[in-house]
Amino acid sequence: MNHKSVETIETAETWIEFSNQRNLEGLSKITSHELELIGPKGAGVINHRQLGEWIERANLQLATIERYAKDNYIVLEQHGTWLNDDDTIKGRDIVFTVFKVVDRQVNFLARYDNKEEAFKVSGLDDEDKIN
Repeated sequence: MNHKSVETIETAETWIEFSNQRNLEGLSKITSHELELIGPKGAGVINHRQLGEWIERANLQLATIERYAKDNYIVLEQHGTWLNDDDTIKGRDIVFTVFKVVDRQVNFLARYDNKEEAFKVSGLDDEDKIN
């Protein structure tokens, strides 16, 4: 595995950790000032303030099951648990999160319901699975 892939994996895993902790300061340090975001409610470019609002609104905890990575892209297959304001469970599902990392900064993030869509966007496939 090349150095770029290792940096991508480390950055994405740190991003998920900060997201689960709702550590907005940490997220801001490893997220580009203009993050391209694709999710179930649409697509766009958001800044750090909007990222914080999105993290708070989603109230989502992610646990990674599988990782696929190569160069600047990583796809994480994850158990997602959405919480209500009182931390009771609102819903659960398997999601596929795509990151593009450049110079240890996340500049693209997309969430999909299936691996095929995530692979199509990232250019990755099953052969890029990290053991």
